[in-house]
Amino acid sequence: MLINIIQGIIQGLTEFLPVSSSGHLTLFQHFTGRHDLEANIFTDIALHFGTLLAVIFYFRADLLPFFTISGLKDSKVRRLGLLIITASVPTALIGLFFEKKFEAVFSSPSLVAIALFVTGLLLLIAEKIKTKQSTNRLENITELSYTKAAIVGIAQGLAVTPGISRSGTTISAGLLSNLKGEDAARFSFLLMIPAVGGATLLHILKAFKAGIPASVEVSALFLGMIVAAVTGFLSLRFLSYIIKKQKLSYFAYYLFAVSLAALFFINFAG
Repeated sequence: MLINIIQGIIQGLTEFLPVSSSGHLTLFQHFTGRHDLEANIFTDIALHFGTLLAVIFYFRADLLPFFTISGLKDSKVRRLGLLIITASVPTALIGLFFEKKFEAVFSSPSLVAIALFVTGLLLLIAEKIKTKQSTNRLENITELSYTKAAIVGIAQGLAVTPGISRSGTTISAGLLSNLKGEDAARFSFLLMIPAVGGATLLHILKAFKAGIPASVEVSALFLGMIVAAVTGFLSLRFLSYIIKKQKLSYFAYYLFAVSLAALFFINFAG
């Protein structure tokens, strides 16, 4: 039960912060000896569902217009919806056709640690370029071109790789597409809803078709999901504050430290 609480906290804190939740969970499961793949799959489903609930609640004001007649009549709401669809298509294609190859990375904690380092480099590069281009920012997400929205979607698809942060890549891609920091984060998390929602649904169908293994405790999964939802909501608020302060480099330095520490313990301290 305690392990599920800890994993819920890890998932909630790292799903939205640009540090890769899958990378942290993979390393946690490696160092704690949790090698039951079937049980881990159900755990990942529950934790991702928890953070999905958190982002839906956090952005409820943005989502509500899509479910009202007056909202759908608004041209900006319709364009935002089309931008989300445009970005979601490449994400879905990458997930459908390359999922198995990306899943293979889960078996190598060292590669996950290296991927965390790569995510840190990406954040530093995006922050440096963003600072130089600060005078050319788009005023609103709806000014983003469909081509650039597709690029953000490709970035999100590549983040299927454990250690490559979904929020880190999409926020960076948004910043490099001249979105303001707050808008890059907002677009990133609105994209997360169909991406994580669709992937979670597919994994639920596959997992339940195969049957629930005896090692899975449903009550523990539910607890982990609730913890992930609460901590996820809090981390969203924290990230919004950091984005306004324009300090993505903080996360980059953190990732460098985690990556190097993990590589040391995996290869030299075992």
